Amino acid sequence: MIALRALTRLMGHKGCTFVLIFALVVAGCYSPKSSFRFEGDTVVLVRVDGKLTVRPKGGEPLLGQTEKTNGCTKFTPQFPLLTGETYEAIFTDSAGQQTILEHTIAINAPVPRITAIYPSTSRLPANHLKFYLHFTEPMQQGKIFKHFNLIDLNGNQPVKDPFRETELWSADGKRLTLWLHPGRQKTGVNLNVDLGPVLMPDRHYTLKISAQWKSLAGVALKQSTRKQFVATAVDRTKPDVSHWQLTTPSANSREPLRLAFPEPLDSALLQNLITIHHANDQKISGTIKFSRNETRWSFIPLQPWAASDYRVRADWELEDLAGNNLKRPFELNLQSKTKSTFEGPHYLPFHLK
Repeated sequence: MIALRALTRLMGHKGCTFVLIFALVVAGCYSPKSSFRFEGDTVVLVRVDGKLTVRPKGGEPLLGQTEKTNGCTKFTPQFPLLTGETYEAIFTDSAGQQTILEHTIAINAPVPRITAIYPSTSRLPANHLKFYLHFTEPMQQGKIFKHFNLIDLNGNQPVKDPFRETELWSADGKRLTLWLHPGRQKTGVNLNVDLGPVLMPDRHYTLKISAQWKSLAGVALKQSTRKQFVATAVDRTKPDVSHWQLTTPSANSREPLRLAFPEPLDSALLQNLITIHHANDQKISGTIKFSRNETRWSFIPLQPWAASDYRVRADWELEDLAGNNLKRPFELNLQSKTKSTFEGPHYLPFHLK
């Protein structure tokens, strides 16, 4: 430091500037690109006079430690800065002049995408009940309905209050069940009488999902998503297993067992409520797939099929797109004296030679 002062006196005013820069480079505080910067969670300022504060943009100043050394002021917050958040570093000099530096903390996380919206068909009954949205990443939950709009394309107007604002998520946060309000879709219920049904037959609609929706890591979808469909006649008939077509595989193979339905069925329930069993009801493990707008279902066993007796089990809770299950239609007449004769699962037996 003594040698530095001597050199400053020898070089005069211009030399002083050179020596100061040299000293800051040695101290690791000077950057030719910026003398005011974020280094991870720390804010570095190449000055020691004045006051340095750091805050979330438009928020309150952060608590932390300020250190002034080697011609630099360094501020380190008490807690790490949050990814995805924008912060302001504010330097106020001795004359009261302010310099503000904004910085957004980068997020090292993938951009979320919507991989599928079910039902996949573009023709839905006017008393349709729910959509399933599948994401590549767990999404932020709570107050999500601002990200949805249902547009009636015939008048290009949003449908008023179309959703049941209850969030139903899968355990991994990657699948949302988005309900159209059942109280509006069911005839004679108060909301149906007051507001009318959500969908009207022969009208075209678009379900819009905002690009502003973020994953749990704080990354936005970046791209809005739309599903267009037309509403067809209401469906008040329960699915009939006797109308299903069964295609059996060959014994000693892992060929798929196939089912064909006369109408689309609920995609989430297709994964769980149709199972394959031995004649003694022992469940068989395998892989389930569905296709053709959820009118086709297939099962591939982990082990080859044996020459034996089997049966397809369909639990009564399995539904079509209007919420009609194998036991009763969604709009059940509670005053009807007709009693249901079915209380358990349906079985479709088959034999492989």
